[in-house]
Amino acid sequence: MPFVTGFTPSTSAPLFHNGPWPAGLDLDVTLEGLPAVSIDVTRMGLCGGMSFLARDIAESGTPQLRGTDPTRVPVPVARHILHRLIDSFLGPGVIARWVHVTSELDHGTWFWGRGLFAETVEAAHEVMAAVDAGVLVPIGVVLAQSVWPWDVFQNHVELVYGYDLDGGQLTLHVYDCNAEGSDRVTISLDISASAPAKPVSTNGTAMAGQPGRIRGFFVLPYVHADPAPAYLDDATLSLTTAPPAEMAPGETAAVMATVENTGSTTLDPARGYHLGMPASPTSVWGTDRGELAGPLDPGQVTTVTTTLVAPGAGTADLQVQAARDGSSWFGRPSEVARVSVAGQSAPALGEPDDGEALLTRLTELQADRMQIDWSDPFTARRESSAIAREMDAIARSLG
Repeated sequence: MPFVTGFTPSTSAPLFHNGPWPAGLDLDVTLEGLPAVSIDVTRMGLCGGMSFLARDIAESGTPQLRGTDPTRVPVPVARHILHRLIDSFLGPGVIARWVHVTSELDHGTWFWGRGLFAETVEAAHEVMAAVDAGVLVPIGVVLAQSVWPWDVFQNHVELVYGYDLDGGQLTLHVYDCNAEGSDRVTISLDISASAPAKPVSTNGTAMAGQPGRIRGFFVLPYVHADPAPAYLDDATLSLTTAPPAEMAPGETAAVMATVENTGSTTLDPARGYHLGMPASPTSVWGTDRGELAGPLDPGQVTTVTTTLVAPGAGTADLQVQAARDGSSWFGRPSEVARVSVAGQSAPALGEPDDGEALLTRLTELQADRMQIDWSDPFTARRESSAIAREMDAIARSLG
């Protein structure tokens, strides 16, 4: 029972179905050997792109795409899948091979040659050799029988990740993007002889009007592509519970933010995803982040509660936005909550409570601002904002 190590559809391949896709993905395509056509990708399956992307992700070691609604896949991500679909057609001789296997008969004849079943048995040995070597194998699954070239689009693409061989009976374990998340989809056939043609069965995508049957398959040539374009960080934030409009210096308040993951990546705190406060650095509210309780998959919504400490007298703004450690802010930030902080906080024991101390602090802040290292703009903006807000509060206190 050889399997490609570390790969199963439920834990590795995208979890969204093979369409329907977001609007705006119509594509004019010209492929060698076929007339130009405008394809409405919104309602079309992108099985070749899905299978190629699944292998791209596995080979790159990048996280699984865990969104479950294809209509909410961000358009740039869907467009990348579309590009990989086109790649699946552009390998050496692929278009001609699709036309050939779609038009030929299952059994051998003088006119058509060996027939699709004999070619499928040959492809099966190629698939097994690849899996033995630890390689995922995209296969063209033949469902249609037609001499009309555009009927090749009635066929399908799947990704083989394992097999069982019992005597001459071969069972391939496949990722079928029409059965997303399932580790139980198989293709079975008897490869003990290449003739006569025998049935090829499946519990996955099958021929129209013939459940459980496919005509055959062949191995698609594959070239790796970086899956990075399939990963889009995006989130929409709102303040479910805002801080009071008026607070006293040092007063605490629990603030709740609602987070909706509108991207394609899972917002995993273990990978540095959190909520930041771009308008409210540490020196203002006592913290600059809110922590997610756990991974937030695309399409999911959660709330994050953070306790804030009111700054000194003046006006302070609070806004939350998604962020990732070492990266910039992303997504749509929440609305801005403006808080008026009345009165002055008591000076620490032993510190002078007069304008001289404030002027000294103002001088220190000016020096700090001049020394900000702007080689890291993300951190520098936070430091600059913090200093500016403290200087503004001191200026208001001095009148």
